[in-house]
Amino acid sequence: MIKRVWAALPLTWPLGQRRSTENDRVAASVNGLAWPVIIENLLQTLLGVVDLIFVSALGAAAVAGVGAALQVLWVIQSAFSALTTGTTVMVAHAIGAKHPTEANRVLKQSLLIGAVLSLLVGVIGALWAEPILALLGGEPEVVADGVAYFRVGAITGVFMLAMFIMGAAMRGAGDSKTPMKVNALANVVNVILAWALIFGHLGMPALGVAGSAWAAGIARGVGTAIMLAVLMRGRGPLSLDWRPPWAPDLGLLRRTLRIGIPSMIEMVLMSAGMLVYGVFAIHLGTDVYAAQRITLNAISFAFMPGLGYAMAATALTGQALGAKDPARAKASTSYATYSALAFMTFVALIMFFFGRQVMRIFTPDPELIEIGAEALKVVAIAQPFQAVGQVLAGSLRGAGDTRFPMWVTAGSIWLVRLPLAYLFGPVMGLGLAAIYISNVIDSAVRMVLMIWRYTQGKWLTMRV
Repeated sequence: MIKRVWAALPLTWPLGQRRSTENDRVAASVNGLAWPVIIENLLQTLLGVVDLIFVSALGAAAVAGVGAALQVLWVIQSAFSALTTGTTVMVAHAIGAKHPTEANRVLKQSLLIGAVLSLLVGVIGALWAEPILALLGGEPEVVADGVAYFRVGAITGVFMLAMFIMGAAMRGAGDSKTPMKVNALANVVNVILAWALIFGHLGMPALGVAGSAWAAGIARGVGTAIMLAVLMRGRGPLSLDWRPPWAPDLGLLRRTLRIGIPSMIEMVLMSAGMLVYGVFAIHLGTDVYAAQRITLNAISFAFMPGLGYAMAATALTGQALGAKDPARAKASTSYATYSALAFMTFVALIMFFFGRQVMRIFTPDPELIEIGAEALKVVAIAQPFQAVGQVLAGSLRGAGDTRFPMWVTAGSIWLVRLPLAYLFGPVMGLGLAAIYISNVIDSAVRMVLMIWRYTQGKWLTMRV
């Protein structure tokens, strides 16, 4: 069955036995976009690892509290994907069609609506942090730590959204190196400030969990200022200045959001599903939930190649279709898919066979190490499925086909993963590793459906 499905997939290894100049160009384009994204996400994950190591010194309740706050923030931030995905696709098509003026207009409009969304998120965090976190059902100390982190993260969210939007526009224009460099610098600032503000070093107050959130917010503020300076210099295909038009362009916003809203719905439903996933773990105890948060940080190393190559597929498919070159779009997707599959499988093998050693990086707690090591073995199995599904979904989005990935993600998360996780977790009490079996099945379902959609070829005729 799997062999027949794979044989039907029109993905041919572009570099084959006989190399060509065009194949070399495809490989260079894909890797040139993907690897800065992978490195950027690696740096972000390492930052999360360092923060987690700092916070874990405050105890399991602090780890669980920060994890709960991050999950809620992730749900809220998922709404931002309407802007980031729409911005990437619209900019990519404009650059491919050699219309840089329209690409710059898209960036301005996205930043305008982003400012409004950031204000809304800040109000939510300031007023309703405690009741929101209490809904997750954690113990009082977990909720208290979560509220301390959530309030600060929501208030400083304007910097995160600004960085997301500007980075999305740059990637759509083919520049993924600038966001990588800016995030690298922001990460260094974050680590230093987190160490100082959590524990009270360098003359700073010891703010505990809230110190971690303030460090991230300040670091993103630095990153936002640098990205703005780069764009205002205008040396690449994108430029940003304070001259008109800055007034809302409803037509352009509608086009951007028409592409982006399905991705927003997809991300909100997925992150809400992960939030419920976390609730199942919370009900198995604070240690299980803390172990889940650590395993998700650990396995995120395997996600990075898929995310990087998926973003490359999105940008390059958009640019190729904007330039009326579908063959290049297919070649880019092929190379990106096989590359992601190879890298994610390699990282998954490390997680599977060296789970205990990986867990020891994050925590010295023997119980958390044991729980997490068994869970990593299961979730690692899902990585090859996720590699193929992620990149094909990225290619579909680049073509403007954002609704199908939305329906697949929503259906698979809520009709496959969560019911099975609830059965294996709260109902049967089988533990974290058993809950993660639902992740494997969900990822396989999504991969098969993405293969089916891609082979239909309807994405080649989408209009943005």
